[in-house]
Amino acid sequence: MLAGALLLLAGCTLQPDVSQAAPNGRVGAAAPQLSGQTVEGAALKVDFRTSRTVLVFWAAWCGPCRNEQPWLNTLATRYASQGVRFYGIDMLDRDRALARAFRAEFKVSYPSLYDDNGLAAAAYEVDAPPSFVLVDQRGIVAARYPGEASQAQLEKLIDQKLLTSSVAANGSP
Repeated sequence: MLAGALLLLAGCTLQPDVSQAAPNGRVGAAAPQLSGQTVEGAALKVDFRTSRTVLVFWAAWCGPCRNEQPWLNTLATRYASQGVRFYGIDMLDRDRALARAFRAEFKVSYPSLYDDNGLAAAAYEVDAPPSFVLVDQRGIVAARYPGEASQAQLEKLIDQKLLTSSVAANGSP
């Protein structure tokens, strides 16, 4: 019995870290259309063919989302000059006032779609916040990062999947 328990425990340590697992889902497929109302109530329709895009799936009650938001504002500003746009998707917040309070508290610099019915999250196969989806200028999902990320991890993903691939696709440095 003890040997079986030890074998079971040893097997558990061989499981891959889920945060490091290869992304799946819609990578390489056309990004689903994204439109609706912002957290503030304005109409929003994202045109993926006008810029490279980082979708930030978040919720006001999400602790990791709160930790990430200050540096996400920094990245959104920094990458804007390189043609990368950030859009938030507020998911699982049933009270729009909480979402507005989050945006005000963190002075979020980019628009956020209010996804109270979960349709946008489902279309992008996102189960929980925080999660990131990167879409290239052709409208193709270039990468996904489920779960909490560090600033360095997201910068690396943007640089590799959006900036480097666009240079190769355009044939110019």
